[in-house]
Amino acid sequence: MKRQGGVKRLFGCLFFPAALFLPAAVFAHGVDVSEVTGQADVRTVRFGYTDGQSMLFARVKVYPPSTPDATVQESMTDRDGYFSFVPFEQGDWRLAAEDGMGHRGEIVITVTGETAPETAGRARNAAVGTLPKPAAAALGLSIICNVFACWYLFGKKCKKTEAPHAH
Repeated sequence: MKRQGGVKRLFGCLFFPAALFLPAAVFAHGVDVSEVTGQADVRTVRFGYTDGQSMLFARVKVYPPSTPDATVQESMTDRDGYFSFVPFEQGDWRLAAEDGMGHRGEIVITVTGETAPETAGRARNAAVGTLPKPAAAALGLSIICNVFACWYLFGKKCKKTEAPHAH
């Protein structure tokens, strides 16, 4: 009987923390970036998430073709996830947005000599530091199991080292 109670306690200890991490996995989403207009000199890009929500008030950095490692503009998206800028030279302009919660989206827009620049169509969407879902699930489960295995073994070790009670 004592052994059965220990097994129930072990399973309870493993499943309770796993339930705490499920909401994070359920609400995880990626980034969706798209150019919405190409009117004359103004370029507008929408930064959002794959579930359709807007990436509101995300920090956006604009990198020009002539100096791709230096930002020429740093601002924020509006409450609907839109950001506009005016390119002042031809070439590949890179825009990168971060929401401050680990999501990052990038798009490269090619500006040519025409009045309406063409979009390169090379959007790179990524949540910074994320893994594919199966790998993230396996890693999370591994961490949970390892934490509780250490807790369980440490508890057993402490019980063995206690001195027997004198009567």
